[in-house]
Amino acid sequence: MTSFISDQDFTTPAHVRVTLDDVKREDRRDSRRGQPASAVPFHSMVLLAAVWLVISAVPIGYLGAGRYDVFWSDAVVGITIAIITTIRLLHPNAPFAWVIGGLAGWLLVAPVVLQYGWSGATANDIIVGVIILACTLLGAAD
Repeated sequence: MTSFISDQDFTTPAHVRVTLDDVKREDRRDSRRGQPASAVPFHSMVLLAAVWLVISAVPIGYLGAGRYDVFWSDAVVGITIAIITTIRLLHPNAPFAWVIGGLAGWLLVAPVVLQYGWSGATANDIIVGVIILACTLLGAAD
């Protein structure tokens, strides 16, 4: 049986002691150092664009026009990009830039493949695709 006094280290000065909490805190700081601070705004912009892609599907009128394929394409791509970008923000060394770039490329060619015609959905996909692709390339360049 041990007591509080027997568990304490009285031989090392208090300002020199390292606790387990200090070690864990240092590990968390070290894991954040792997990602350049200049890449975080680009990843954040990609996350916001992905959220916009999912949210904008209803007001733009995909469902009202009966274009469920367009709605589901944007919803699935937006959710996937949001999940992958969140992983990249939390784990800076995750090599998923090429997946996000491919999904942004899909946004650029989806109006032709799914035959949207020229509409708000086409403009939305092209603008969001260019923003995501540019921010992914700029974030990966660091």
